Amino acid sequence: MTEFMLRPDAKERVSLGELAKGVSSYKVTQGDNGQVTLTPYTEIPYAEKWIFENPEVLEEFKKHLEQKQTA
Repeated sequence: MTEFMLRPDAKERVSLGELAKGVSSYKVTQGDNGQVTLTPYTEIPYAEKWIFENPEVLEEFKKHLEQKQTA
């Protein structure tokens, strides 16, 4: 785990810079003690959502990717 300090700018914003690379959104959780946890998410296009909702298709897709990587 890496730990470092981020400081808000004059408008009270915090820039994540390179940490946000490839991330489309974050789930924010704030504990009772004020601790904030950001969980990164990468969203998929709506047109591809059906693949992840269909376990059989997803499994076939994963098998196909594995075959491509070993070829």
